[in-house]
Amino acid sequence: MSNEYYPMNAAELLDRVFDVYKKSFWKQLAYAAIVGAAGFVAMGFFTMLLGVGIVVSVLMFAPTAVFAGLLAFLFLFIPFILFWQAAISTGSILLSRQAFLGQRVKLPMFQLMRRIGRVTLALLAQVIVAVPYLAIVGGILFLFFWFVDVPYALWMTRVYVTFSIVILLAAIAGFFMYMHIFSLAVAVAVNERVMFFRALHRSFVLVKEDFWRLLGVRVMWWLIVLVLSMATQGVLSLVPMLVGVLAAGSYTFVPMMLGLQLILGIFSVGLSFAMYPLDGIMVSLMYFNQRIKHEGFDIEIAVERMNIPAVGATHAL
Repeated sequence: MSNEYYPMNAAELLDRVFDVYKKSFWKQLAYAAIVGAAGFVAMGFFTMLLGVGIVVSVLMFAPTAVFAGLLAFLFLFIPFILFWQAAISTGSILLSRQAFLGQRVKLPMFQLMRRIGRVTLALLAQVIVAVPYLAIVGGILFLFFWFVDVPYALWMTRVYVTFSIVILLAAIAGFFMYMHIFSLAVAVAVNERVMFFRALHRSFVLVKEDFWRLLGVRVMWWLIVLVLSMATQGVLSLVPMLVGVLAAGSYTFVPMMLGLQLILGIFSVGLSFAMYPLDGIMVSLMYFNQRIKHEGFDIEIAVERMNIPAVGATHAL
């Protein structure tokens, strides 16, 4: 058995994400571009229908129709967003799994179509469990800021403003910590035959033993992605300024800037597509790492490679 399947620490896990991405880069990029472009087109179509419906309703002086149209839009749009996100995540995780296991990286269309539904239900379950937290914390904050009689002089003080900011940041941090319990649900839905709330419970089982360590890894990962994204966008924003300074006064200035903006726009869209798979790869590797650490997943890999039925295996891959 290869010795590459072992419990990874935070640094090794982060390093392995880029290694897996490198091995599956072109397949990940192509899939993200196809699914991403299709999603943007569909969102544009939804938005156009909504806009046309609102204009027609307003011209017909039918405010009730506007409200009904908004409800219908949300009723269709939210499931679409969940399905779109599920499609992106499922493909990314399946490709990540192959790269992680050292297999030939290719998109298994049959597995993809079969598992997108499970992932969609897992995402819906995440939305459902998020609602109670948002309702409770939102209600508390509303009561505090709206009904507590604070004198104007105190309200304008730096202490009160700082306290309010701290409370809001604590509520946001609490939400991310709460949802972190269910952070592996998507990877579970892709790799195991579970869905909906069972996927959330399975995520809880995998996360609970290393809650703080995994939370720290996720925070580090978010910061890395944020820095990379900001640095890239910063460079892209500097290019037009530099070209503008060099080409100022030239008769080709306007067409040159228009062409440059078009190229940068295409590059920016491509960059966003390239960023799509990163979160799926991280979630996938965290899932594999937890199973290797606590459930002997490395042994299952060895058994699978030898084409021997895994006696007593409880989790379908």
